[in-house]
Amino acid sequence: MEKIYTQSIFKTCKSLSKLALIAVLIVLSGASLFAQSALIKITGTVKDSKGEALIGVNVLLKGTKVGAATDIDGKFSINVPDTKAVLVVSYIGFTAKEVAVGSQKVINVVLTENESSLNEVVVTGYGQTVKKSDLVGSISSVSAKQLKERQPTSLADALEGQMAGVQAVTDGGDPLSPGTVQIRGMSSLNSGNGPLYVIDGILNDDASFINPQDIASIEVLKDAASSAIYGVRGANGVILITTKQGQDGKARLNVNYYHLFGKLAHKLQTTSARDLTYYRRVENGGAGTGAAVNPDSVSTFDNKDNDYQDLLYRTGNKDNINLSVAGGQKGLLYYGSLNYTNDNSIIINSYAKTFTTLFNVDYQATDRVKITNHISVNYITGNSVDVGNTASTVFQRNPWVSLYRPDGSLAGYVESKRNPVAYALLGENVPTTYTIQDDLVGSYQITNDLRFTASGSARLDDMNRQTFIPTSITSGALGPDSGTSYVDNKLLYDLQAFFNYSKTINKDHNITAVAGFSRDRHNDNGYNLALQNYLSESIRVSSVATLVNTGINSTATYSSTESLFARAQYSYKDRYIINGTFRRDGSSRFGDQNKWGDFGAGGFAWRFSQEHFMDWAKKYIDDAKFRYSVGVLGNDNLTDFGYSTLLNFGVGTVATNSGSYNGQNAAYVSPNLGNPTLRWEKTTIQNFGLDLTMFGGRLVITPEYYIKLTNGLLSSQILPEETGLKSGAINLGNISNRGFELTINATPISSKNFSWNLNGNITFQNAGLITYLNPTATAIQGSYLIKQGGHIGDFYLLKNLGVYRWDVSNEYDTQGNRLTPVGVNAAGTTATGYTEANGTPYTGTMHQLTRNGKILNGGSTIWQDTNNDGVIDENDRQVLGNAIPKILFGVNNYVTYKHWTINFLFNAAFGNKVYNSIANGLNVESSNYTPPTVALIVVTARTKISKITFFIWEDGSLVNLIGKFKTVFEHNMIRRVTYHQAKIAGLSSPFQFLIIKGQLLLINCKAHFPAFAGF
Repeated sequence: MEKIYTQSIFKTCKSLSKLALIAVLIVLSGASLFAQSALIKITGTVKDSKGEALIGVNVLLKGTKVGAATDIDGKFSINVPDTKAVLVVSYIGFTAKEVAVGSQKVINVVLTENESSLNEVVVTGYGQTVKKSDLVGSISSVSAKQLKERQPTSLADALEGQMAGVQAVTDGGDPLSPGTVQIRGMSSLNSGNGPLYVIDGILNDDASFINPQDIASIEVLKDAASSAIYGVRGANGVILITTKQGQDGKARLNVNYYHLFGKLAHKLQTTSARDLTYYRRVENGGAGTGAAVNPDSVSTFDNKDNDYQDLLYRTGNKDNINLSVAGGQKGLLYYGSLNYTNDNSIIINSYAKTFTTLFNVDYQATDRVKITNHISVNYITGNSVDVGNTASTVFQRNPWVSLYRPDGSLAGYVESKRNPVAYALLGENVPTTYTIQDDLVGSYQITNDLRFTASGSARLDDMNRQTFIPTSITSGALGPDSGTSYVDNKLLYDLQAFFNYSKTINKDHNITAVAGFSRDRHNDNGYNLALQNYLSESIRVSSVATLVNTGINSTATYSSTESLFARAQYSYKDRYIINGTFRRDGSSRFGDQNKWGDFGAGGFAWRFSQEHFMDWAKKYIDDAKFRYSVGVLGNDNLTDFGYSTLLNFGVGTVATNSGSYNGQNAAYVSPNLGNPTLRWEKTTIQNFGLDLTMFGGRLVITPEYYIKLTNGLLSSQILPEETGLKSGAINLGNISNRGFELTINATPISSKNFSWNLNGNITFQNAGLITYLNPTATAIQGSYLIKQGGHIGDFYLLKNLGVYRWDVSNEYDTQGNRLTPVGVNAAGTTATGYTEANGTPYTGTMHQLTRNGKILNGGSTIWQDTNNDGVIDENDRQVLGNAIPKILFGVNNYVTYKHWTINFLFNAAFGNKVYNSIANGLNVESSNYTPPTVALIVVTARTKISKITFFIWEDGSLVNLIGKFKTVFEHNMIRRVTYHQAKIAGLSSPFQFLIIKGQLLLINCKAHFPAFAGF
């Protein structure tokens, strides 16, 4: 009997949910209008020390919430009650200034850059902010100023190389890929390593629907003290994203356009028709006939020499246009944007089209009531070209075979290998996704120290994927044509209610706290149809095709969590700071006995620069602080209902996915065994940090050391076939991540006309060390070895020792030592004798190595026979490297001379290996149909070469250089022209179009540079 789990996992919180709803209604109903008395209008401009207008500067009436912001010309307008009013003018990266109004009607302000970042405010979550100087946890930031300078094309691009301990990768090639971000190594094995994204206070599993040009600031929470407040969702780190908001004043329209183009940095060497012909002759003993060995010289089909990379790849082009408007008046601020992207990737027929819109409204209903609404809509569609059927086939298909049939149509299979060009042009894989998210937030200022906030959000993802393969590119063009229609609908809602408290007592004691409740639920429903024999290949809908019964299925699942959380921080004279966090999470993904988990963190900071014993260093050190934190975080991200064995319905059994009986669909036991003892995956993080600010803020040094231990890894375990089942969820074991991070921000030169700012970071990490492994766990997973004492990402492969020079080179003694042949004939097939490594003649028993039943001859790879049984097979594999980098670093430079700025970023990773699965598959000596790698043919032809390292695993080190040049023209028609971001070791090179006063200026150029040799 199927057991259905639908009851609430936290019955006692039902009353809290009702209270939170009532509180939201109270907040929303508290709106009222407020009267105004006679006011004085003040106008003016705000510029920097170089005379350039500053856009978006906050101009606030001191002691109130009345404010304005400067427009594109640096102008502002604000109403004040009387001549005693004082204006506070502030801008990120500049020293705030207070100006008394007096009898002035026009006030012009000049702000100076603040070298020190100590007073910058950092978002810490759930309505809390803290000065950077008062941080206890490990938080890295990307400010609005940095985002404006870089103009990132994606979130991963915005983070790439900017922070120690954060590895951001902009996945190359696929225009539909959002990129990946990982914080301080791997915390989990199969339950996901991606961070939690909190967008304007709303929790999300991804931020793919956010346009980077709408982002105002980014904070990355890396340790337990900062991320424990998010409990079950924060074990892999948290990324807080604040989007742009409206500003007081007239509506400001901004239009931004850029064009990127990219090309393959360099081609990989492939087998030519001549090389392959020679190789096959050698494999056939130096002779042979037929097209496989000696193609017909007059055949138009078998007499080509295709360079499939030239045919498959093209110059990629990406266009992006963004339109935004921001403005507001007293009590009402708004920001809206529209963004369109058309990305044609470097593989033919690979593209993505994206439309994104965002609308933010802040309404200050009364002095105490504020309502905020964020609405975002995202639409994306495109064609995702299958790499396995195109890019991989470049190295597998015979180069002499024509792409076309005699009738001019694209050919499909030849010698069991697909035509990569045909599959790219004619195959279709078109996902279309609509995403809409709406957040409504209401806050009520109960007292000057206490504020209540309630929010509700919902996100809907509606995805439809259509695939199609025409008859013409099937094997032998015999068909049938086939396709699928897949629909997936995801609905997420999130409710939050919390109190914020902030109190300063006698100037020396500062207390901040937050406490609240949250609840979220994810629903996921999918439906798939498998289709074939379309009535017309130009009409690709299910009603004109035959349904394939074994490919029809539907899925439905849900998960939910409920949580109570609290955090408090106390500081004494800003010298001694302590904080603590507690969170209790309940998850529907665990059984009754393990449903709840308690997590928490604590930390302290000591600003020892304020101690008397540091008086001697005050002329050099502005601020020095030591901090330490420790905490435990939870993770439930594996599978829904993994604690219970479920029933499946319709077509399928455990063995054959067929659940029909006498032609009738029936229910059957799921092949996934439930595990009622499944428990929370827990990660304990310790962080040691030192913050040093020196020489008036011109040098900031932050070294950190972290220890990250994960216990009870959630993973799917393959079960013995005797059970009749396939897999089950288990707590696999424990892993450890340790690392040292160093961040340096410096201003070596700062003068009126010339400045140089440098931001650098480096991370040394020992990631993914397996400290304990469940005795029942599977040790080998594909090309990786999972064992206690090893590392996650260890490549478990055959070791390549070089290449046999002659056929007779494949001879070994009884101990497995390779012998050296002497007196070898010209063909390399016979030898008069053999010697050992020390030159001593050998006359004992000898044996040859075989692989896949074939003796390895001259030109074949020399594999290490680990167990000395004479057969190269799976038992000879060993750990040969690891996929995780050991060193990460980024160096960002800004050099400015008058109105000219050069920015260049070095981003690098060292110490990791890359597994070349394609090369491995081409050199298994199991088939003559698949062309081998060029290295194998070269060695076969040039028998004087006795050793070469190639194939299988390669050095994965990477150095990427991103450069940008910008200038500002003083002209009443042209405000800015920006030449943006030429990626030297990448695939794209963006330049920036910005706007002009009242007009749009589209002056943009693109450039592509080849990768540096040795990179």
